[in-house]
Amino acid sequence: VVDADGLALMPGIIDSHTHFDAQITWDPYVRPSPALGVTTAVIGNCGFTIAPCKPADRESTMRNLTQVEGMSLEVLRQGIDWSFETFPEYLALLEQKGCVVNLAAYCGHSSVRTWVMGDEATQRAATPAEIEKMAALVRDAMAAGAIGFASSTSPAHNGAGGLPMPSRLASDEEHLALIEAMGQGGRGVYMVTKGGQMPVSLLEQMSAR
Repeated sequence: VVDADGLALMPGIIDSHTHFDAQITWDPYVRPSPALGVTTAVIGNCGFTIAPCKPADRESTMRNLTQVEGMSLEVLRQGIDWSFETFPEYLALLEQKGCVVNLAAYCGHSSVRTWVMGDEATQRAATPAEIEKMAALVRDAMAAGAIGFASSTSPAHNGAGGLPMPSRLASDEEHLALIEAMGQGGRGVYMVTKGGQMPVSLLEQMSAR
């Protein structure tokens, strides 16, 4: 029995668009969300994730977050627990650390692209072989517990040095292939921050597939 006299009881808030991917590795309370009534947070939005990430790409990943999301580079450098490289390892780390709120994580397009293409992820379209490698990463992430796949084609999303975030360089063929990889298990949510080069007709095609 809980004495709730003078208090109001309401359903918990699902915050469907957060960027706690880095903060959650050092702050299981994901402050200030719980104080605002949030009981479920969804991370990985826009494809701006920190997993998968090879050690060589950690600095550029953090610099991208400082640019596109206004995060402090010093805080990221001091705070992120990099005890992972792959997306499944990242989820395992979060499960081990625990979290005050319920958590759902997208597999992020820009991180998947960087894992496969390195610095060239911000410079060019992917080859068919690279797209297949990305698709394999997406399938692995879904098998590990990702709720779906997130991306961005928005011209407002630029990373370090003003370069476009990697997902913005993806061809229609790449988007379609990764959506199909996400859905192979019969489930998955697709999240995208849409730019002008991604017409509704393409989204309809992706939904159908």
